[in-house]
Amino acid sequence: MAAYIRNYKALYTGLSVVSLAKIALSLSIAWFLALVTNAAVYGSEQSWGTLLSIGGAILVGEIIVDYIDQVMRTKASASIRKDLREDTLHHILRLPTRYTDKHHSGEFLSRMTTDNQAVGEAMGTTLFGLISNPLLAIGAFVYLLTISWPMALLCFAMGPVMILIGAMTGKAIRRSAAGQQEAIGEATVYLQDVFGAPSVVKAYGMQRRTFGAFLKRSREILDWEMRSARIQGGSAAGSSFAGNLMFVGAIVVGAYLVKTGSIAVGSMLAFIQLMNYLVMPFTVLPGMWASMQQGMGAADRIFKVIDAPAETEELRENGGASVSLDELKIENMSFSYGTDGENANGSGEETEGKGLRNLNLTAQAGETVALVGESGGGKTTLFKLLLGLYPPQSGRLLLNGKDAEKMDPQHRRSYFAWVPQEAHLFSGTIRDNIADGRPDAGNEEIEWAARMAEAYDFIREFPAGFETKIGERGARLSGGQRQRIAIARALLRDAPVLLLDEATSALDNESERRVQKALDQLKKGRTTFVIAHRLSTIQGADRIIVMEQGRAAEIGTHDELMASKGRYYALYQAQVREEGAEASAVTAS
Repeated sequence: MAAYIRNYKALYTGLSVVSLAKIALSLSIAWFLALVTNAAVYGSEQSWGTLLSIGGAILVGEIIVDYIDQVMRTKASASIRKDLREDTLHHILRLPTRYTDKHHSGEFLSRMTTDNQAVGEAMGTTLFGLISNPLLAIGAFVYLLTISWPMALLCFAMGPVMILIGAMTGKAIRRSAAGQQEAIGEATVYLQDVFGAPSVVKAYGMQRRTFGAFLKRSREILDWEMRSARIQGGSAAGSSFAGNLMFVGAIVVGAYLVKTGSIAVGSMLAFIQLMNYLVMPFTVLPGMWASMQQGMGAADRIFKVIDAPAETEELRENGGASVSLDELKIENMSFSYGTDGENANGSGEETEGKGLRNLNLTAQAGETVALVGESGGGKTTLFKLLLGLYPPQSGRLLLNGKDAEKMDPQHRRSYFAWVPQEAHLFSGTIRDNIADGRPDAGNEEIEWAARMAEAYDFIREFPAGFETKIGERGARLSGGQRQRIAIARALLRDAPVLLLDEATSALDNESERRVQKALDQLKKGRTTFVIAHRLSTIQGADRIIVMEQGRAAEIGTHDELMASKGRYYALYQAQVREEGAEASAVTAS
C-alpha cells in the first residue's frame, strides 16, 4: 500500500501538517482554559475582551482545520480506492482465461467493492487516526510535564498498557476480519448467481430454497461480525477501564495539589483537559487498530488477484481486424483441462474426454471447416485454443507460417471474429453492442452489419431504433434477436477467420436461412470454422471434422463421409430420422 500512498505525497504531507495544526489547537484549548480560570480567580493583566478574542480565534481555527482535515482525509481515502479499483480491473482484464475460469465473477466483484471500501477507509481516516492520536497524547504529556512532571509520568505510564492490549488482540482481529470479508465475498457470489437468473428461480419454485441458502451465508457473516465484536469489545473495555482509572486518580491527585498550593486552580483544569487528550487517544487506538487490520485483510485479498500472472503487460484496444490470412495450420495440438491438477471449473477433478488430442489441420483462405460431434468432443475447446484463451500443452498453431503463441495476444485475436453459442451482450444500446466489433465504425457500417445479420428490421421496430437500451445481458431482446446482434458484431469486425459456434441455433428457420445466406457471402475469401448441430447446414463445407473425445475421428467432405458410412453417416441418418419424426408429429397434431 505504500506505493499507492507515494502517488499522493503532497496530499499526505498536507494532511500531516493539518493534523499537527489540529493537535496544536486542541492543546491550546487547555492553555486557554487555564488562562481564563486563573484570570477569574487571581485576576489577569489581559482584558476580558482580549481573552474572548483568543478563545474565538481558537474556535474559528478549529472549525477551519476540522473542515480541511475531513475533506483531505476523504480525498486520500477516495483517491486510494480509485487507484486500487482501477488497478484491480486493469489486471483482471489482463488475466488469462485459465485463471478467470477458476474463479467466480462474484469474487472479483467483492474485491472491487467491499474489500476496496475497507482498504480505502484504512488508508484515510484510520491511518491518520493511528498517527495523530499518539501525537496528541505525546503533546499532552509534554504539556503535563510543565504542570506536574510526577503526575505526567504516572499518567503516561498507562499508555504502554493500552498499546499492549491492542497488540495482544491485533492478530485475532485480523483473522476475524479476514473471515468476515471472505464470508461477505461468498454471499456476493451467491447473490450474483441468483440475480443473474431470477426467471429460473421462479420457474423452478426455488424461492424458499434460495432464501434458505442465503440465510446460511448471511448468518455466517453475522457470526464473524460477532466474533470481531467480542474481540474488539474486550480490547476497548480493557483500554477504557485503564484510561478511566488513570483519569480518576489524576483528578484526585490534582485536587490535592491545589489544596496544598503546589499548582493553581487554572493549572488543575488545564491538567484535567490534557488528561482527556492523553487518555482518549489510547482508548480509541484498539478500535482503530482493528479497522486497520480489517483493511489490511481486505488488501491481502485484493493483491492476491493483482499479483496473479497477467497475460499481457498493457491493455490494448483493437480497432478492428486489419490483417489477412493465407493459411491456418494446426500441428499436433493437444490440450486437457485437467493437466495442471485443477480443471477450468476449479474442482480439482480430471476432465475426462474434454480437450484435444494430437489434432492436425490445415485450412486455406476461403475454406470452410465444419466441426461436428457430441458434446465434450473438443469443438468449443478448439475455438478457445485458436483465440489463445488457453495455451496448448503440446503442438502449435501457425498463422501464415508464424507461431501464434509467440504473437502479441491482441494481434493474434485480430485474425478472428467469434460468435459463441450463447450471445454475450453488454448493458447499453444496440448500437454500442454492434460497434464492439469495431469501435471506429461509422453509422452506415453498423447498419450494414445489422442488415447482413437480418437484425435491421427488428431494430427499426423499437421506438429508439439503434439507441434502444437492451438491459442487463440483453434482457429486453429475445434469444434470436440477441444472437443476430452478436452476428452483426462479428460481421463488423471483418476478420479473416470466422468462428461460428452454432451461431444460428437460436434463430427460426426463416431467419436462419437469411443469415446463412449472408454468411455464405461473407465466407468468400475468409477461413471459416463452424460448429454445427444441424448437419444439413454444413453440407457445402470444404471439410467436415467429426470430433470424438478430443480427436478427429473422421475428416472429409459431406459426400466422402457419407460414402464411407462411418461415424458421420450414422449421425446424419439419426438426425434425418429425428427431423422426420418431428415433422410427422407436427402433421398429426
